[in-house]
Amino acid sequence: MRTWRVGTISMGISLVGLGFVLLISQILDMNLTTILLSWWPLLFIILGAEILFYIYFSRKESSFVKYDILSILFVGLLGTTGIVLILLTSSGLMDQVRAAVNSEEKTVNLPGFNQKAGKGIQRVVLDSGPYPLTIESGNDGEVSVFGTYGERVMEDADSLLKKAEDYLLVERNGDTLYISFKDLPIQNGLLDSGTRNLKATLIIPAELAVEIDGQSTDLVLKPRKLLNDWSVKDSGNLSVVLQDNSDIKIDARGVEELEGPENGWKMTEVKKGTSDEGIVKKNGIFNTGDGKHTLTVTDTFNVNVQYP
Repeated sequence: MRTWRVGTISMGISLVGLGFVLLISQILDMNLTTILLSWWPLLFIILGAEILFYIYFSRKESSFVKYDILSILFVGLLGTTGIVLILLTSSGLMDQVRAAVNSEEKTVNLPGFNQKAGKGIQRVVLDSGPYPLTIESGNDGEVSVFGTYGERVMEDADSLLKKAEDYLLVERNGDTLYISFKDLPIQNGLLDSGTRNLKATLIIPAELAVEIDGQSTDLVLKPRKLLNDWSVKDSGNLSVVLQDNSDIKIDARGVEELEGPENGWKMTEVKKGTSDEGIVKKNGIFNTGDGKHTLTVTDTFNVNVQYP
């Protein structure tokens, strides 16, 4: 009696076919995923044909049909992989996998913004948004923004931000110019962490009053020679970079840490809260020059005064 092992031939043909596919994809630089998506159904056809052939053949000869479980499992694994690829493709995940594999992290220049403050503008109200920001005073009467940000993009693809309006909102109302930094768009793609690492510098005319809402983010202020008062509230770590000839008074209120040149701060501590574990916050004054104009800082974690 002859014994036929169903599945052995199918596994052999599958291995030969898989090797052929891999070889062709390497030689012709073809997309392996596309080839597998079109080739894998042949595995079931080969296995089914082998089973039918041996069942028919066993009727005519005295033979015993035995199933090669290991070979059938191998063919089934390849077929299951093909089904998974089909499901991933139909759900759009395969496109995201391809995009993630072919993408790269790069640092891109922000679309620049330059605009005259405008006649009659007396103050700027700034919402710094969720990203660290450097704010400087300028002398040319323009509000300007420049910087960089990180993004994951396909090779030769367009940048995520194409114009200043994609990350910046500027509106005028009466004598006030409102400036807000927007959250950068998130693609929600595979391997997209959503982190953009935006580093921007905003230049504001020195003659304008400025009110800054820090949104608990880190800020760097370079006021130079102020011609008006500035104020900052709800910042994280605030660095104030002064020049040797700066003429400014820094009035810090409700700050946890005050840092700077030795003997620069005149501080008093204020305990908030009714229990013994109340948070201790500090008020302090830092003067340089005559202190004609004031930078008022409130509800900020840390204020660090430094010179370049």
